[in-house]
Amino acid sequence: MKQLSFLCFSLFMLTSAKCQVAHHDTARVYQLIETAREKQQQGLADAAEKDFRQAGTLAKQLNFDRGLLMYAGHYCVFLYHHVRYEEALSLAQVQLEVSQRLDDKQRMGYAFNNISLQYQAQGKLQQAAAFLMRALEISSEIKHPTLRDLSDRRKYYNNLSSLLLDMHDLGKGKEYAIKALEIAEQLQDTIAIGWSLVNLTVAEAMAGKLADAEKHGLELLAIGQSQRDIEMELKAHNNLGDIYRMQKRFALALETFKKSQRLLDKAPPGNEVYVLMGISSTYKDLGHYEAADTYFRRASVLAEEELAKPQLIELYRSGAEIKEGMGAYKEALALRKRYEQINDSVRNQEIHNTIQELEVKYQTSEKEKALAERDLKISEQRSEMARLNTWIMLSVSFVAILAMILVFSRLINQQKRKTEATVQANRLLEAQLQGEEKERARTARELHDGVASILSAAKLHIHARDDGERPHANILLGQLIETAVQEIRNISHNLAPEVVLDEGFAHAVQEYCRRVSHSGLRLECYIVGTLPKLDKNAELLLYRIIQEAVANLVKHAEATEGIVQLVGDGPRLSITVEDNGRGFDPANLTEKGIGLKNLISRVQLLQGSQEVRSAPGQGTSIYIEIDAAKAMQYAATGLDAQYSG
Repeated sequence: MKQLSFLCFSLFMLTSAKCQVAHHDTARVYQLIETAREKQQQGLADAAEKDFRQAGTLAKQLNFDRGLLMYAGHYCVFLYHHVRYEEALSLAQVQLEVSQRLDDKQRMGYAFNNISLQYQAQGKLQQAAAFLMRALEISSEIKHPTLRDLSDRRKYYNNLSSLLLDMHDLGKGKEYAIKALEIAEQLQDTIAIGWSLVNLTVAEAMAGKLADAEKHGLELLAIGQSQRDIEMELKAHNNLGDIYRMQKRFALALETFKKSQRLLDKAPPGNEVYVLMGISSTYKDLGHYEAADTYFRRASVLAEEELAKPQLIELYRSGAEIKEGMGAYKEALALRKRYEQINDSVRNQEIHNTIQELEVKYQTSEKEKALAERDLKISEQRSEMARLNTWIMLSVSFVAILAMILVFSRLINQQKRKTEATVQANRLLEAQLQGEEKERARTARELHDGVASILSAAKLHIHARDDGERPHANILLGQLIETAVQEIRNISHNLAPEVVLDEGFAHAVQEYCRRVSHSGLRLECYIVGTLPKLDKNAELLLYRIIQEAVANLVKHAEATEGIVQLVGDGPRLSITVEDNGRGFDPANLTEKGIGLKNLISRVQLLQGSQEVRSAPGQGTSIYIEIDAAKAMQYAATGLDAQYSG
């Protein structure tokens, strides 16, 4: 078992190591390609090509298709810029083969485009058009193109414009140049705008619209200079030079071509021949055939290696005209024959018709696609409208249901409030009845304990007296009856103190204190300041509050002295009830009888505040403060104060 475990672990480690090595090697492919591109931009062509070849070799050894695809695409572009069209074509075909194996549509489009460029450079315009149309078909199949997809489409439109201009189809060439420019502007890609302007400038110049061509040529130059793109700047100078030559501004044309010459050291190969051709043509138009021939011969040396066949046509035609101007008719005839030979092979009517047929098929496909997309859009809009209508109906239904729920909820709440109000009214009535019953019980006790006992004593004296005691018994009976009358008066005042309504609140409180005070309890009443004017209901409730406080003092405090003080301060009324009784702990207030609770409830009815201070053996002080305006709100409710001591 241990041997088997060790073997499995070894295999795992070996596999892991191989995966790490493979990952490192594939990353090396990408690194070599990126390094090659950087060297290419720096003008280090030999070093760049070395890295490209090394990347391709490593990708093939690893069977790394993604790396091979990337290598073939970038190396193909490198070879194209170095006018090595046959080698570039073979790399483009490798790119197509790998992309088809990977089913990578986007890179299939790149491969078709690269193959088209090589055929165009070789003058095989029919094949170039066929492959370029296939690239455009792949691009047009994308329903929701990304920014990268739009950039690819712009490139294909620009290359199709160049192809049509090589065929001297100026209208179509300009049309696709404008399409490419519109996409570049949509992408806000400055470099892409510049390369799209190249073909637009050429199309306008070839069509004789020199003012428009000059304007776009200057825009192209400004972009090249601002972006520090040497190749773009060089093309702008060359095109402007040709435009100035066609405008017969020969001095400016020569000066512009000279500016191109100064950029050649920093530009990739294949550009010098165009500068020499431009200078040669300018001298030819000036009639300076010797100077024109000098630059023509220099251009001819480079032409076979650097010029694509469509451009060779223009060189041979211009050379024939120069030789004729010099009187070298034999050389002129030879150049004319070469011109006609290449022109026939490149621009014959059959090829032109085939390219037009391909372009028409593409346009038809695009129109059919546009119609299909329009129908699809209409269908989607109808579906969207149906969904919208459904949502509207659902929303309206939901709102209606919600409104019904709210209405029912409101009705239910109203019914609940009515029920709660009824319950509360019943509770208040029950409390009122209980208060009345308590009041009746208290009155009965006072009558029984006070008046009844006095009258019983009087009865005993009446039955127990004899004739010798009559005078003394009459006096005693009179005192007892007077006492009973006074007790009945006190009870009457407590039950219905009309004195509050007749004599006023302050007088009623003073009178109450006087009645309560006796030999065992000295109760003083003080009035300070002018008491605020209150409604009779509020005054009656305050009177009951003081009654409750004094009743607690008499029943529970075991006090010998007490004070009731009323202080008026504008709209505020302060009431203080103090005693020197045994006191209690306010923390245990809830455990006491209902006397203080009733007092506090009545104060809250008047929206006042109260404070009870007491401690065992240190007496009790009750402080109440009432705002006259808030107390009047109580009176407005029409509630009658009920005493339940």
